[in-house]
Amino acid sequence: MNSLGVIETRGLVAAIQAVDAACKAAGVSCIGYRKVGSGLVSVCFEGEISAVYTAIERGIAVASATDHQAKSLVIARPERCVVEALCNLKGHPPRVESGQKPHAELPTVAEVAEVTVCEETAEVSTDTETAMPVAEKEVQAPIVEVKSHGHKKGKKA
Repeated sequence: MNSLGVIETRGLVAAIQAVDAACKAAGVSCIGYRKVGSGLVSVCFEGEISAVYTAIERGIAVASATDHQAKSLVIARPERCVVEALCNLKGHPPRVESGQKPHAELPTVAEVAEVTVCEETAEVSTDTETAMPVAEKEVQAPIVEVKSHGHKKGKKA
């Protein structure tokens, strides 16, 4: 990332208008947004420094024209920890920096269920004469506690 730009407006509609105008005005990409609270919404952009300045100016002009408060910030070369902190913005998937290995994909629910079912239906044993499938073993009935309602005799409050 070359530079980072942030526009903060009051209201989501003003933020959407600012993003639209900023992305159309210059070659920047919106990396996400965050609802700060009390109606404030922050939108983050990335791109070349000159493009970010142009986009921020245009976005602020559009947001200010609708009588909504708008503030901005441009960071020329943001520190890596700032970029990592902003990678959890809504609308932006986690980013993998060049040179880093992506996280291993987690198995799907169907794969986990298939593995679980396979483990429950087979039993591993070194003695072939005594080994038997789990399905042939006796299944114990679950223990059910039966409560009698005889102790509740009396008037209800």
